[in-house]
Amino acid sequence: AIPFVCAKLLGEYTKWIVWLEESTHVSLQALLEQLTLEDSTQYLYLGHTLYEHQANIRHHFAFHKNSEWFPFPWQRAGIVFSRALIVKVMEVIKSKNIYSSPFIIDMEHELAMFIYNEVKSKVTENMNADEVPTDAKISNSVQKVLMHKANYICSQPNENILGSAVEEKCAMYAGPMDTSHCNTFGPQNIFFAVKTCKRFHLERIPIIKSTWGSIAMHIRYYSDVADAQIPTIATGVPNTEFGHCDKTLTILKKALKEIDELNMQLENLVQKRDEQIYWLVLADDDTLLSIPRLSTLLGCFNHTNDIYLGERYGFHHNVNSGFNYITSGGGVAMSLSALRKLIAHCHCTHSQDADDMLLGMCFNNLEVPIIHSAQFHQLRPQDYPVELLALDHPISFHKFYDLEPLSTYEQYFAEADRQMQQTLNGNI
Repeated sequence: AIPFVCAKLLGEYTKWIVWLEESTHVSLQALLEQLTLEDSTQYLYLGHTLYEHQANIRHHFAFHKNSEWFPFPWQRAGIVFSRALIVKVMEVIKSKNIYSSPFIIDMEHELAMFIYNEVKSKVTENMNADEVPTDAKISNSVQKVLMHKANYICSQPNENILGSAVEEKCAMYAGPMDTSHCNTFGPQNIFFAVKTCKRFHLERIPIIKSTWGSIAMHIRYYSDVADAQIPTIATGVPNTEFGHCDKTLTILKKALKEIDELNMQLENLVQKRDEQIYWLVLADDDTLLSIPRLSTLLGCFNHTNDIYLGERYGFHHNVNSGFNYITSGGGVAMSLSALRKLIAHCHCTHSQDADDMLLGMCFNNLEVPIIHSAQFHQLRPQDYPVELLALDHPISFHKFYDLEPLSTYEQYFAEADRQMQQTLNGNI
């Protein structure tokens, strides 16, 4: 979007470009007053800085020996770019590859890394070179460009502004997603398809059953073998170490067939029509979910439309064949109309093709929107900045390694599940 901004929106007297999201709160007068104190002729971008707790795959293990020092912006809180930096970035984009990796996971971090690697700034008279982080210093006169923390751009409305009077407010801050206009589906409207294999029947499935699986009204466990003790449904597809493309498409076909059968039965019972299944959610056997929060989010969408929803990643956007996809570990939500299109048109080239990427490529070819929600998480809680988890209550986490899943479930999901369970018991 930066070349478009420079070509169409950057007027002769424009000094600052403010990037934000629909839920960012802005006090325009306060922001203007703060920006009069900043220098738009410098390579400068301002916002609420985020930091990693430890190097992880979200950021391609950047600065893996010490990643905690590197600041990156949070678009939800708002990012302010100086005119000088936006123009410079546009110039660099023309000659440089924007992406250092074929995978695009966290856009804000990707942007910060691109600016850090490709834009150099002179150390001005009012800038102490000794205060520049060692990793960013090229010489005593030239440095790499890092994001600056602006105390008036906040993660929440009541955040204390350092060195300011108590009554001073944040000029911009991150707001939660507004779900006040949304309907709420119930667990009876969602079919959960859990992908597993014999190796993890005893290790992982009991965790799901004792947590979110206990309030799922329609949940099936699909495996390479049938196990009556769980029970699992055999896919007839041998388990593979990677990819799982054939297995996943087989699961989706079996799930849709059962959903259609269940909905046919419910259609014939007038008093049960509000229990029709409208959504399929595909999860791994090491996915933790919040069904109440998922139900609320799904109520923000029209289930008769083609919906494909979760945590969105990008792949190979540096070439013409690039596409987005929803990562399967954090959970993938699909409307039935989208699922039917997928099954009708999507086929695996190899059984070990990456299943979530294959789904994304197929939906991209079918022109079905790939919808991102920051409430889904492909990784563990410790792999995300705390501000992100505090703003919009998480719907999912993924991976059980180096994690106590029962404690994680209790910390993030259990209370909402208990409230839903009480409501469901009261309606019986």
